[in-house]
Amino acid sequence: MPTSDDVSAEPLLDGRYRLGTLVGEGGMARVYRADDVSLGRTVAVKLIRPGLEGLAVPERARSEMTVLASLNHPSLVTLFDARLVPGQPEYLVMEFVDGPTLGRRIAAGPLSEDDVAAVAAELAEALHVVHAAGVVHRDLKPSNVLFAPASLPGARPRAKLADFGIAVLLDAARVTSPGTIIGTAAYLAPEQVRGADPAPPADVYALGLVLLESLTGTRAYPHADGVGAALARLNEPPTLPDTLSSPWRDLLARMLDDDPGRRPTAAEVAVAASALLTGASVDPGTDAGPGLPVAPATAPTLAYPDKPTEVLRGPSLAASAAPGAVMTSASRRRWLPVALAAAAVALIVVVAVAVWGAGRTAAPGPAPSETVVTEPSDTDPTVTPAPAPTPTPLTEKERKEAEKAQKDAEKKAEQERKKDENKGRGKGNAD
Repeated sequence: MPTSDDVSAEPLLDGRYRLGTLVGEGGMARVYRADDVSLGRTVAVKLIRPGLEGLAVPERARSEMTVLASLNHPSLVTLFDARLVPGQPEYLVMEFVDGPTLGRRIAAGPLSEDDVAAVAAELAEALHVVHAAGVVHRDLKPSNVLFAPASLPGARPRAKLADFGIAVLLDAARVTSPGTIIGTAAYLAPEQVRGADPAPPADVYALGLVLLESLTGTRAYPHADGVGAALARLNEPPTLPDTLSSPWRDLLARMLDDDPGRRPTAAEVAVAASALLTGASVDPGTDAGPGLPVAPATAPTLAYPDKPTEVLRGPSLAASAAPGAVMTSASRRRWLPVALAAAAVALIVVVAVAVWGAGRTAAPGPAPSETVVTEPSDTDPTVTPAPAPTPTPLTEKERKEAEKAQKDAEKKAEQERKKDENKGRGKGNAD
């Protein structure tokens, strides 16, 4: 255990952030619990790994920075600070929350309908704010939903949506190549599988799958993994168990409609979920009014890195099926193995990208799910990315000091992690 003298002697990142415990890491970044010595608060510092330009990591980090800086809602992670300067240590500084992910709560068993209604209302309201800002999250899944501890005794923890690393600004240049599909296979909307551009209804569909999984404790299409589940939804909707109440079945059926134009908006889902929580009856297609109120963020949050998510590259997931084809049940059974085999041959596992999840002391959650990236078609137009603003570069001395501070802090954190592991082994042997 470091003394106060040891702590004060630890190097600071940019003269402000003292890195502490490594709470998780992925292919894109490492995330540390850290102290902001200027403001005296605990934060999460996400250190971007260098040398990953082939995965557009710098562009994704800038996209996440841009999105988070433009949004403000208690169910969204808040960005405090950032430095994204090529050739220098790059990082994002975010809120910290000491709470589990939704994935780990589901791993312990299904949630009650009231608890899921509260989660649905909070996340849908957050998505309403996101969509109103012209942003599509694209990777809504249980491991990207965090729970901030309640501030009042007996109150429910607040659900928070994290990881905007692959979010899309609808009116900006793409981070990925034109026509590229990116997202987690198990939570892709049918139109995403078919290669359509990301849009708000895809987030509503993903939220529907997350809510269904929360209510049942089982992921939709449980007999198919990753790409297989993504292809399966092209031919049949997710199964809604009879054990769910009628209002929940009605809401989920709307959210999981194959036609994105028939799905409710995020604001409509928020209103319907709030009604489910109070016991009222509201049509999820009812006009939600001019807009839901946007409250300032109050509870500190941290988006924890999850286990690395596999990235798959290849042709469109739906390439084996003719667009708009109508199949009978028998033909579906014959077609699906062929499509899965074709997809399996075409897809190539490359590298892991950073995602958020729980720290090393948390209970094990569900296995990580695949993030799917398909190559663009030849007919897609080319979009020239907008030039990023040019920040004032550091001097060579400042750059070297920052790099040394980062390395020293990471080394210190690794030493502390090993000490904790050794203490844990010693305690176990004593017991």
